[in-house]
Amino acid sequence: MTYEEFYYSIDCRFPYHQECEWKRIIDQSIEIGEDAPFLVLHEICRVPASEKLEQAKHLEMYKYWKQSFASPVQDIVEAASLSYINKTEITDSQALDIMEKLSAFPKSYNALQVVLFACPDDDELVDEKYENIVAVWKSAS
Repeated sequence: MTYEEFYYSIDCRFPYHQECEWKRIIDQSIEIGEDAPFLVLHEICRVPASEKLEQAKHLEMYKYWKQSFASPVQDIVEAASLSYINKTEITDSQALDIMEKLSAFPKSYNALQVVLFACPDDDELVDEKYENIVAVWKSAS
């Protein structure tokens, strides 16, 4: 399965209440590689309003995702990921710092999006930073 096929297979269809299935998807994302595991992280973090998920189950899903593979990006994006799960926000300043660290890992688009949506972005500086990093990554490929 290609990254694009994988994306369309889980976008707005993530099985939050089917543990065997979400574990399979996490494992599959790791096999696909690239940014696929962080696409899954994005789905894990941004639970749709139509879905109800207990925090303990949400944390269990995140912990399974995190222990399933190793990447320095995991630790960089963790504060933003946990802010979603805990229904809090990181500050714009924290988001900018995290994005600066992520900029060293080209094509980490989904990790970058998790950070973008984890803060209030009151002055739209975080969105601007996001756009700048994406532009740099795209110009380098």
